Amino acid sequence: MRQAPSPPIQAQGDIPVNVASFARSLRASNLSPRTAETYTESAHQLARFLAAKGMPERVAKIRREHVEMFIDDLLARWKPATANNRYRGLQSFFRWCLEQGEIKRNPMENMRPPKVPEQPPDVLREPELKAILRTCERGQSFQDRRDHALLRVLIDTGARRAEVAGLDFDPQDDLVNDVDLDRGLLRVLGKGRRERYLPIGHKAVAALDRYLRARAGHPAASRTTALWVGHKGAVGTSGIAQIVRRRGRQAGLGDIHAHQFRHSFAHQWLSSGGAETDLMNITGWQSRTMVQKYAKSTAAERAVNAHRLWGGIIPSVSGALTG
Repeated sequence: MRQAPSPPIQAQGDIPVNVASFARSLRASNLSPRTAETYTESAHQLARFLAAKGMPERVAKIRREHVEMFIDDLLARWKPATANNRYRGLQSFFRWCLEQGEIKRNPMENMRPPKVPEQPPDVLREPELKAILRTCERGQSFQDRRDHALLRVLIDTGARRAEVAGLDFDPQDDLVNDVDLDRGLLRVLGKGRRERYLPIGHKAVAALDRYLRARAGHPAASRTTALWVGHKGAVGTSGIAQIVRRRGRQAGLGDIHAHQFRHSFAHQWLSSGGAETDLMNITGWQSRTMVQKYAKSTAAERAVNAHRLWGGIIPSVSGALTG
């Protein structure tokens, strides 16, 4: 006889209550919804782990060794980047607990985050970008026009998926409208609700113009100001992820994700000699950490380009050395 599955572990103690309050404070601090969700899920995961292992389930009783055992368990089952991500979430949670007087000492004091092996960013090269555009750029259907415009925007701006999903279109209201085709600019709301303007090229402008003409006759256009619409209404972050994945499969690229366009944008910008400060302004990065990551990934390409340029400048010397 087949055994019934065990019921899920239910966390006890005061952790869930504190996590709920922690989540409210995150929303008040204007963190991105995705970051807030990750931080609160980290605390919930710890609570479930402690309950399953018979460890303390009150925040005041949690010690460093309990957190370390949780992180070790994550490292055994997930990638180091995931464990590092959860570590950051718990750091924020226990810092909040200390500020609120729920604990007298932070159990993560002097702890070090899990090391994440350096890996080059997962970028899409020019042939791959052209392949995914070919899946829809000549199509006549509404979905083809929308997807082509969406892909062009992702490629041209390097914007985050949530930023692209959050674009609004209402040419009658400047406070709402985020699309200026005449100037080739998009207005996005980034992390911390910081507003910035992103330039787009002529091909992206043409693709958006073509899509907007089709959007005007779409049933959802009268119900929402969201730029991207489908048969169910506004296309959100999950909808964009599905579009990118579907077009990636059609292009023979497998399951790609929208953030790869951001990787590709930053990689190409630096490989072409673009200024790092300008890249930070366009991508909305407040720290140089991400820029340094991409700078390392493009170092080899820049060295090859520099060598080619040097060889072209002094051909006689180059010939003399090889003659």
